[in-house]
Amino acid sequence: MRLFLLLLVMLFSSAASTADPFMVLERTLPSPAAELRPETGCEVTAVAGSLTLARAVERALCANPTTRSAWLTARLRAAELGQAYSAYLPELSLSSNLARDGDAVPPNDRSAWQLGLEAQYLLFDFGGRAAQYDAAEALLAAARASHDASVRVLYLQTVTAYFDLLTAQGSVTAAREAEASALEAFKAASARVAAGTGIPVDRLQAKTVHTQRQIERIRVEGETARLRGELAALMGDVRQTAWTLLDDEAAFSQPLDLTRAVDALIEAARSRRPELRAAEATLLAREAGVRSAEADGKPRLSAFFDARRQDSGSLAATSSSVGVSLTIPLFTGYRSTYQIAAAQTQAELAAVERDRVGNQVALDVWRAYYRLQSETEADSRSADLVESAAAAEKLALGRYQAGLGILLDVLTAQANLTQARYTQLLTRLGLRVARAELAQAMGELSWDWMELVQQETTQ
Repeated sequence: MRLFLLLLVMLFSSAASTADPFMVLERTLPSPAAELRPETGCEVTAVAGSLTLARAVERALCANPTTRSAWLTARLRAAELGQAYSAYLPELSLSSNLARDGDAVPPNDRSAWQLGLEAQYLLFDFGGRAAQYDAAEALLAAARASHDASVRVLYLQTVTAYFDLLTAQGSVTAAREAEASALEAFKAASARVAAGTGIPVDRLQAKTVHTQRQIERIRVEGETARLRGELAALMGDVRQTAWTLLDDEAAFSQPLDLTRAVDALIEAARSRRPELRAAEATLLAREAGVRSAEADGKPRLSAFFDARRQDSGSLAATSSSVGVSLTIPLFTGYRSTYQIAAAQTQAELAAVERDRVGNQVALDVWRAYYRLQSETEADSRSADLVESAAAAEKLALGRYQAGLGILLDVLTAQANLTQARYTQLLTRLGLRVARAELAQAMGELSWDWMELVQQETTQ
């Protein structure tokens, strides 16, 4: 009896000293950044100074609550897998009680104590434990894939927000240039009116256009401030905006392979997208849940051991027993019937969700593929558009200052130039974002899109 108690104490002390005896928590990633950036730990310092695209994405992956939530969910599923492992081990429990009983007369007053040890081990349950283990394994795989998907979605959101802010900053520059051009037209109109070669309505019209350009510049500056806050929020704290963006021309400038048909790209995406892997793993978990529900209504065979020591002063006794027990559910009020029906319905819902995700993956690739094609074609025309518009504006203003043209030609040319500059900014943004979206849709979004040039330089 003493030896058995000693072994029990050793078992409990060993279990208490091991936080993860089944080593299931090791199957989750060490940080919310996921496999996309496994070699870099998360930093909690404030972002300041120059902010590169890679730094912005890295900060967002570590500090944004979305990725942390997905990471913690994966750790939760790993802990549940540990619970499924524990079903294959025996259960030990130690019970004791101490009582004082007797009459009010002291000779009849006595103390009694009892110490007992119980052990139970499930021998057979028609696959119930195996089904719960399979479900836990599948749910952990689904959680890891969902974590990966959350990371890549946030990656794309941060890249888009970064490029949006860069475009907005370029729009501020374009708006200031448009304002300066409108001011030149206003000065030229005022000079012609003062010289008697122009009419007053030209000066008023030029002043109106100049004021409009000022309002547009103010609005663009406000939009830039808003986008700065959105990028800061993605990086975990909207109040941290003490940084300046650095435009890396190499980031998302690598061309994607568009020689393959879109159908081939869709098939490749189906094997890479973590969302589809998560949906398929969830389906496996629900199918295992059906087997578990079916096993709950079947017999259970267990082995047990019980040892007790009782001492009441005048009487002391030690007893023990060992054997097997069989539990056969006869009637559960139809609970098992509806548990099985519910589990089967959950499996069917998981299959429908898997099909929905598969269709969404195909649609994502389709949209991104044709958007990238159109944005690539548009970007190739934008430089010529700005060049011709700038030449036309310069010619119209020169003719008006020389007294050969009319103000309407100048204002029209300036408006065309402003629109051309905005179009160039938008096509540049659209091309970068389209590349990022297709890489995301294909499941190929990686750190190489931001650091490829640096890697080639260091080699």
